[in-house]
Formats: sequence, C-alpha cells, structure tokens
Amino acid sequence: MATFTVPHIKIEAISSAVPEKEARLTNDPTLYGGNEKQLRRVMKSSGFDKRRLADDKTTTADLCVAAAQTLFDAHIITPEEPDALIFVSQTPDYQIPATSCVLQKRLDLREDIAVFDINHGCSGYVYGLYLAASLINSGCKTVLLLVGDTVSKFTDMFKNGSAPIFGDAGTATVVRYDENAVPMFFDIGTDGGGADAIMAQNGGFRNPPKPEMFYEDGTFKYDSVMDGMRIMQFTLDKVPASIEKLLTFAGKNKEDVSSFVLHQANKLILQNIAMSLDIPFEKMPMETLSKYGNQSSASIPTAVCDVLREQVEKTSADYVFCGFGIGLTWASCFLKLDHIFCPEIKIYKGEN
Repeated sequence: MATFTVPHIKIEAISSAVPEKEARLTNDPTLYGGNEKQLRRVMKSSGFDKRRLADDKTTTADLCVAAAQTLFDAHIITPEEPDALIFVSQTPDYQIPATSCVLQKRLDLREDIAVFDINHGCSGYVYGLYLAASLINSGCKTVLLLVGDTVSKFTDMFKNGSAPIFGDAGTATVVRYDENAVPMFFDIGTDGGGADAIMAQNGGFRNPPKPEMFYEDGTFKYDSVMDGMRIMQFTLDKVPASIEKLLTFAGKNKEDVSSFVLHQANKLILQNIAMSLDIPFEKMPMETLSKYGNQSSASIPTAVCDVLREQVEKTSADYVFCGFGIGLTWASCFLKLDHIFCPEIKIYKGEN
C-alpha cells in the first residue's frame, strides 16, 4: 500500500444528484428473478431497501451535470474557475471521446482547461480526490471533480443473481488550493489479481459486441459477475489495515475522527469493518445504502450530503473516507472538512 501526504488542499463543496425514479426492492420483480424469499434475505443482511434508478435516456454525465449546476447556481464556483475537470466513472457516455471532453462544453467551462476520465468504481471518489490534490500541487488552483455511476444499467448482474442492489447517482466536488489548509493523507492500493471478482466481460475490445451477446428482451449480455465471498474477504483483509495504516501515517487516533465515511457496499460489510477497527457504529454512517442502494463511486459523497450535511456545513472536523471494491482497489483518506457547502441531494428530473 502506498501512502501520500498532500498539502494546501481544501474541499469547498460537495453536492449529489440522484434520478427521480425511486424503486422499492419488494416491488421490483426484476431482482433475483422475482424470488421474494431470496430478496428478503438479501435485504435483511445488506440493509438495502430502496434505490434510485436512471431511465434509458439518463447517463452518469447527466447526473454529474445536475450536481455541478447546483454549485454554479449557489455561486460556489463559476464556469471560468476550474483549471481541471476530472470525471470518475465506469459508465461513461461513449467509448470515445472521453466524457470529460463533452462535459467541458456542457458546463460551459473555458477551453484552456485540462480534462480527463478515470475508469474507477467503488474506490473512485478517494482516487479522484488524490488526483485533484496532486493537480493542485502541480499548479492548478481549482479542480472540479465529478464522480458517479449508473451501474444499474448492467442489468444482467441481476439475471444471474450475483449483484448487490445498485443505485445511480452523480456528484460534484470543488477542490481548491489553500495555503493554510491542513494536509490530506492518503493510503492507496491495488490487487489486480482479483480483477475477475467483479467484471463485465463483454462489450469492450477484449470481447466486442456480437449478435449472440443479447438476451431475448434485447438487453445486452455484459456477462457481468460478482463473487460476493471473494469481495467480502478482500474487504476484511484490506480495508481495516488500510485505515489503520492511514491513521498511523497521519499521526492520528481513531478518537480524532468525527466520522468514518466508507463506500456504502452493504450493512454487513460496514458492520464487520467497524467491529474489526473497534469503531462505534454511530461513527460509521450506514443509512444511505437503505435509501439509495450501492452507488459505487458516488456513495461516499452522497453519504456526506445525506447523513452529514448539517455537520460538515456548521463545523470543522476530521474525517476518514475509504472506498474499496472493483479492480480490486482500495483508497483511504484522512482530511478535514471545514464549514463546506453541502446542499440537499438534488432530484434529477431530466431538465439538464
């Protein structure tokens, strides 16, 4: 695992947007082949109850634009300010060009700006923060970080019964240079030997689309799979160790941390991590997954906007963020949130 210290970085705002359509799990016959017994068993162990689903016309980019527009409307940032735009998602608009190029125009950002896409899932938000911080320490003054996914569109995970309850969201974070900001600390790692534990095997250039890669209902057969037991073992092996290493590296104790905001994978995983680290459940938010499902890369910023909104707006406190999953990757960050702008989660109705 690699550790990094990045000085002079301040998060100024975090916003989140979710689709208008809300689906209650017990009313969704597409999950687990309509097997209600299996569904209730999953709900009990995972904590999932409801989720937000993007329609056929809505992409991750649309949700991120909605989240960014909230910050523009509140005059937290103007389109002229960002020196760089980072789009972190595994569900881009196109194979080519990079969705960040399209977003530069949609958000009316200036042309002398660096933009790029990062293909990361559950660890993607913390990866994005590290990259934004690195860019700022390379000369940028302001970075607009857009992070989200519409993983529910990988529908065949539900056909084979391997998926968690995915929900869709897009987020926007303003990261700025601040001479007086306390450093951020990062711990990041990768185990590509486990890449096949979560994988959509069809649709890329390794296995490009073919006529036989479609179900009878016309949906594409991504052949996407998830090995839940391997993911659970990976999580319990890597995440507590990463957080402990991060705190030691930062010279902090668990008691110094106001909240541990982790990827909202499921309740069982979060509870096991909390017990492994001897952290009280109340210091590890878990409520978001019951309302919005597993939102992949968007789950950490959405959890902040959902559970900690008033706290981060009214106080200055230290937090640990940790994302983990597909790749297999993990990324932890110790940081201070000091009276940031954090609006209520926006309901996207297709206006952008």
